[in-house]
Amino acid sequence: MSLPILEVRHEPSETDLVRLFHRTEAMWVGHLADGESLDVGTAYANGSLSRVWDANNVRDASLAGEATPQQAVAAAQAHYASRGTRCAYWVMNPSAGPEQTQPLIDHLVAGGHRAQSDDILYLRRTPAQAIPEVADLKIIPARASYRHVRRLVEEKTAERWPADADQLVDAHLRHLDDPHVDALLALRGERPVAFLGVLAVGELGRIESVYVSAEFRGRGIGRVMMARGLEICARSLFKHVYILAEPANGAAQSLYQGFGFEKIGEVMSYRAAVD
Repeated sequence: MSLPILEVRHEPSETDLVRLFHRTEAMWVGHLADGESLDVGTAYANGSLSRVWDANNVRDASLAGEATPQQAVAAAQAHYASRGTRCAYWVMNPSAGPEQTQPLIDHLVAGGHRAQSDDILYLRRTPAQAIPEVADLKIIPARASYRHVRRLVEEKTAERWPADADQLVDAHLRHLDDPHVDALLALRGERPVAFLGVLAVGELGRIESVYVSAEFRGRGIGRVMMARGLEICARSLFKHVYILAEPANGAAQSLYQGFGFEKIGEVMSYRAAVD
C-alpha cells in the first residue's frame, strides 16, 4: 500500500515536530470548549461538559513577568469558577524555558496534581506489506450512522469512565460534527465493531479515537481501521502524521509501531485529583 505523504524539503527536528503536535491538541480541545488567553496560558472551559477533561484544561502554561505560581493558579481557578467548572489538567508551553514552567509544575504537584505522560508517536515510514481484509467487515463514513457510533462510544466509556459516560458520549459526538474530523465506522452486519477518526490541522494529520469493540478484538480489525485511516492521511497530503498513545497500552503501541509510528516525545499533563 503506497501512501504518498508529502515530502518535507527540510527535515524538522523532533522539538519542532513536538511543537507542531501541540497545534493538533489545541484544535482537538478547541472543538469542545472556548479558549481564553490568561496571563498563565490558554484556558479552555465548558461548564456543560464539566466532567470531560479535554473540555477543561490550561494549555501552553508558563509564568509571565513577575507572577508567582500561586497567583497564576489562583487566577486560573477564578476563571474556571466563573464558567461553572474547574480546570482538570495543565499542559506546559513546550516553547517556554524551565524557569517559566518548573515553579508552576512544582506548585501544582505540591497541591495534589498528578503528572501523567502520554507518548507522541510520529509516522516515520509507511508499511510495505498488504493489510489482510477481514471477512464481512463493512467500513463507512461514521457520520452515516450516528446511532451506531453512539453505541460504540457508550461501550467504550462504560469500560473506563462509567461515572462520566453521558458527558463523554456527548463530547465524542461533537467531534463527529467537526468538519476537521474525517471519521470511519466498521460494521459486521448491523453490529458496529470499530471506529477511528482523523483530525486535519492544515498540513498536519492526527489519528484519533481508535477503538475496537471488546468482543471483536484480536481479529485484525484494528489493523484494517489503521490502514484506512492512513489512506485518508495520504489523500489529504499531510506532511506530518501523529497519534497519541498511552505508554502502558502495549497492544496499541505494537499496532501503531507496526504501521511505522515512532515515539518522538511526550505530552506531560498535570492532573487534578478526581472526585
